[in-house]
Amino acid sequence: MKRLSDSKALISLISVIFILLAGMAMTGCGATLTQAAKEGNIAAIQKLLDQGAISREDMETRIIKSDVDELPAIKAKLNKNAYAIVIGIEQYRQKLPKADYAVADAKIMAEYLTKVMGYPEENVVTLTNDRASLTDFIKYFEKWLPNNVEKDSSVFIYYSGHGAPNTKTGDAYLVPYDGDPSFIEQTGYPLKKLYESLNKLQAKEIIVALDSCFSGAGGKSVIAKGARPLVMNLEHDIKLSKNMIVMSASSGDQISSTYEEKGHGLFTYFLLKGIKDGITEIGELFDYLKPHVGRTARKVYNNEQTPQLIAPEKKKVFLRN
Repeated sequence: MKRLSDSKALISLISVIFILLAGMAMTGCGATLTQAAKEGNIAAIQKLLDQGAISREDMETRIIKSDVDELPAIKAKLNKNAYAIVIGIEQYRQKLPKADYAVADAKIMAEYLTKVMGYPEENVVTLTNDRASLTDFIKYFEKWLPNNVEKDSSVFIYYSGHGAPNTKTGDAYLVPYDGDPSFIEQTGYPLKKLYESLNKLQAKEIIVALDSCFSGAGGKSVIAKGARPLVMNLEHDIKLSKNMIVMSASSGDQISSTYEEKGHGLFTYFLLKGIKDGITEIGELFDYLKPHVGRTARKVYNNEQTPQLIAPEKKKVFLRN
């Protein structure tokens, strides 16, 4: 059964409900759907889907919004020299397990960048599913960014989707839409290569946010068939330039969880929640989201999830002007 993975409605919630009520009158689930929608209860609507009370086709568009999907009234001054690449891959060509809510994560992250954080729309590249192939990664990371970024530029990189380890070398890879964990060296994009490309940029500041995991233990990570998960250290052999900060959703052999109640990745939800609540400095934002992610992972999933912050130089970096 397809999971509810998008959180911003293409048509209004009221319109969807009215369209569905007629078809559901005989089942008696109209009131249930209405109540679940009002409460923003994605789990309840998913239950209706699983029970067959609502067809998957009827629910193709997103009808539930969490609190972070309602943008805050605050808006930063437009920064014409700010550039971002936002990637969300939920479904893969190789029929890998879905990375639930990755597309919803990417789309709302792009909205925060352009409508809250001052990034011009023309400077934000959003890549989702089949528009996020290995060729796209190379094109935008290695050509588009260097061709545009200048000395006073701000750069923001966001990725929601699967990561994978190279079981021979221990290196971490992002998994593009056409990636195959069994041939990760040929079809994946090395995290080390991403950092090397970003290190070459003459930007004022570079922020990387990864809602993924790389051990192969599950969650937002995959691994070659027959291989065992690894304990990953994302700081291993990584040299970041002084202008770069990396936030990742989890540590070691942990998995990066989704937050079904909110329709987003757990890390991404609290990242956006902090921004919406007015936190502008990246260190303060991390100090806010880290304990919230950890507590929620333990409470909801009985898992440990500890976000990481890698910052070579201790200095204040602000998300918007």
